[in-house]
Amino acid sequence: MHKTTLTTNLGALALALWTSALAAEPVTLRVGHVGHDHHLALFVAADRAEQYAAETGINLKPVEDQKRYELLEDGRKIADVEVVTVGGGSKMPTALAQGIIEVGLGGTAPVLAAVDSGAPVRLIAPLHHKGDMFVLRPDFPAKNWQEFVAQAKQAQEPIRIGYKSPVAVAKVIFEEALRHEGIPFGGDLSGGDIKVQMVNVKGGGKLNVSLGQGLIDGYAGNNPFPAIGLEKGLLRIVCDLEDLPAGNFRNHPCCCVAAHIDALKNKAEAVEALLVLLLQATETINKNLDAAVASATKWIGTSEAVERMSIPTSAYIMEPNAEWHGYMKTWLDAMNGLGVFTGTLAKRSEPEVATLAYDLSILKKAEARLAANRGAQ
Repeated sequence: MHKTTLTTNLGALALALWTSALAAEPVTLRVGHVGHDHHLALFVAADRAEQYAAETGINLKPVEDQKRYELLEDGRKIADVEVVTVGGGSKMPTALAQGIIEVGLGGTAPVLAAVDSGAPVRLIAPLHHKGDMFVLRPDFPAKNWQEFVAQAKQAQEPIRIGYKSPVAVAKVIFEEALRHEGIPFGGDLSGGDIKVQMVNVKGGGKLNVSLGQGLIDGYAGNNPFPAIGLEKGLLRIVCDLEDLPAGNFRNHPCCCVAAHIDALKNKAEAVEALLVLLLQATETINKNLDAAVASATKWIGTSEAVERMSIPTSAYIMEPNAEWHGYMKTWLDAMNGLGVFTGTLAKRSEPEVATLAYDLSILKKAEARLAANRGAQ
């Protein structure tokens, strides 16, 4: 009896040690971004992680800069991190759903649309607000929103306005403003008296190209594309999209951090460490424009002048406070009004959507970890 019990206990101990060893094995975490300055926190985190490690012990050691890193915690490797560029709009959450990436930085609206369709992704942190602009070609007669509305209502031929993807943040806001103004719009000209034709140019990088080639008269898109177009003399910035009527998108959440649900279950330690770095990087962006510009130009290839124009149009915020939840309600109302939701999230209240589309638990741990480290210093 005693021998049997001892053998059983030793077997249990061996199993526990083996399980613990497996848990300590580094994982691989694939992180995707769209490649513009709304995702600046990732770039700054990678560039300045060694400095941040002095505060938390969490470091991102480059193996191949901008592509492969070792995620370390107090010198112990917890993950091999692969950083890849994925397309904007629905392409980022699609890449998440397909397992191409496990954590992604991208638009709030596309992430919500992906959850609505049943994709196994969750919004795990706010990231960025604002930074979306409405622009027109330089010779277009309207110089402000009121003049554009007047031009659109009396237009004999539809005004062609570009967007980068069907559920792009800028497109949703712009169409909500058109709806508020009573201006008929759509992509299909056979659908009636269309005053504004919405044109999918299929990618943020094609917005300025399409405008320069005369394929569109203007576009609703995110910086830095308008800043790049302005630098090249291709456009005139009419207004910030947050200023459009009915005024309900002021300081709107634009981008977020999302993750595949399997990564949240099986790679939570690595995801938490990454969020700690993003929190630190967000603070740097808000305090040190020079550091933000340096990382943006390095990672994106834009000029310093473009980034000094673009970055200040954004707000880099990772706090899911009551104000953020209120902004998310605005998103839900707009997307339901435009018929974007047809599945899980259709006609749901924001608190209901929060239980279905968000998982903020790891962010809370990351915030607590950062606060505890600072309190101990």
